Amino acid sequence: MKRKIKIIRIQSRICIGGPSIHSEILSKYLDPERFDTILLGGALDEGEKSRVADLKRKAIQIRTIGEMGREISLWSDLKALIKLYRIIRQEKPDIVHTHTAKAGAVGRIAAWLAGVPIIIHTFHGHVFHHYFGRLKTRLFIQFERWLAKITTCIIVISRSQKYDIVTRFRISPEKKVVTIPLGLELERFLLINKDNFDLKNELNIPKKEFLVGIVGRIVPIKNHELLLKAIKLLRDQQFPVHLCIVGDGELREQLTKSAREKNIFEFVHFVGWRLDMEKIYSGMDLLALSSLNEGTPVAIIEAMASQVPVVATAVGGVPDLITDGVTGLLSISNDAKDLAEKIKQILTDSEMKQKILKNARKLVERKYHYRRLIDDIQNFYEKLIFK
Repeated sequence: MKRKIKIIRIQSRICIGGPSIHSEILSKYLDPERFDTILLGGALDEGEKSRVADLKRKAIQIRTIGEMGREISLWSDLKALIKLYRIIRQEKPDIVHTHTAKAGAVGRIAAWLAGVPIIIHTFHGHVFHHYFGRLKTRLFIQFERWLAKITTCIIVISRSQKYDIVTRFRISPEKKVVTIPLGLELERFLLINKDNFDLKNELNIPKKEFLVGIVGRIVPIKNHELLLKAIKLLRDQQFPVHLCIVGDGELREQLTKSAREKNIFEFVHFVGWRLDMEKIYSGMDLLALSSLNEGTPVAIIEAMASQVPVVATAVGGVPDLITDGVTGLLSISNDAKDLAEKIKQILTDSEMKQKILKNARKLVERKYHYRRLIDDIQNFYEKLIFK
């Protein structure tokens, strides 16, 4: 019998969010006759919801490293490095595959020290602009360039991300970088009934009024404040729109205060983290994304599959998903007036909306289904092992 390929997958936080969904799908669907996977995850950030118990119920081998948090802490990071090193030495994996920044740093160093033959890192996004000041950003870039030297291969999830990693920030030579787009479990979204008004009923919103949603952590990079400004502009025009904020995070209290100061609090609905995303998307009239930087946003793919039109800032990997006027509308980054105009345009132009919905659904069914992702990753792993 052919020996299984053993993989240790390291994810910074096992919570609700795009990278965690990606790690879960890979851990769950890789062929168990060919691969043996262990998933390691770190401590949650403020406002995040754990998925550990849920993943254990799905028979995914998972362990947590409490010292591996999102923030930089030399002492905690050193303890996390030692723990990871010991686990890797004990398990003797063929491949260590890391996801997200903290796991990518601590995990790759531990794997290198442990002599793992194949070390892979996936960039789901990056922290090279709009996250930190200039000096700190330069340090991160230099550190990532060193990490790339001890990495067998780097996976990026979009064309624009490859440009950033190879050309713009010169993290790694192109020969080490491969593009493998995300893949998601789309069936539950493809089957959504868009005549469902449960969410609007829950939030006491009249059926004829519009509900715009945003999904994600309430943190600075997501720039929720821009969306509040856009909603304020639309309400001042007597346009009947509400905003549903799905998620939580460090800026929730500040955002609540801002909505009150803008006199739009009665039209802004905070619902926290939700697992019933079918209900969320079936009740939305539009998904908005106001981020300053992004990788490939999972919420956009889910919305497209759910027949929800999308307006998003043209940042990071978003233009790889949205062709303006074809699969959604792109907005100028940090421009509330433009965002408001795009939201109003798509909600009032039914012909444009139907064209966008049709094109977007075709795109995600063809390119972003998990079966394509699993085929790509399995072939990629075996190719590296063969080499």
